[in-house]
Amino acid sequence: MKRIFYVLFILMFISTVYGQESVRQQSTTTGRYTDRPSASRYILSTTSDALLMTVKVWGEVQKPGLYDVPIGTDLIELISSTGGPTTRAKLSKVKIIHASDKNNESYVSTVNIKKFLDTGDSQFIPEIKPNDTIVVPIKPTQYVLNSLSWTQQLLSLFSAYALIMYYTGRGR
Repeated sequence: MKRIFYVLFILMFISTVYGQESVRQQSTTTGRYTDRPSASRYILSTTSDALLMTVKVWGEVQKPGLYDVPIGTDLIELISSTGGPTTRAKLSKVKIIHASDKNNESYVSTVNIKKFLDTGDSQFIPEIKPNDTIVVPIKPTQYVLNSLSWTQQLLSLFSAYALIMYYTGRGR
């Protein structure tokens, strides 16, 4: 009985480790640089005379991370430079956390990119400022689908355990 429990425990551990997506980010020479201090506000581009600013992109984009983009970049250009949103992205509630130098205060604004995509009106798309953090959230339905995935794995393990117990009980 203990052997079966250990085997099931090991199988469950292996399925959780290998069942998850591996997210590894590689530094590229276009857009992101990792060989500089993170506190820098502006950076002079090594390939042109453009002045770059550092922004962070989190959440449901193809390549989240730290980006150095030209001053004047808007939200659509920034998300496009990350490879675009994933299919799980909720584009109606993209958050921009604006970092302020004064008193270490910051404020959050919410942008509806879906409205821009529907109308084409660029007034809905703000310009990004240095040290901003953009968070593209996941759709609520994806939480449910992720939960169902774990439930399915758990039921599969229980089913395997029940089959093992049934066939080992018949042999006696």
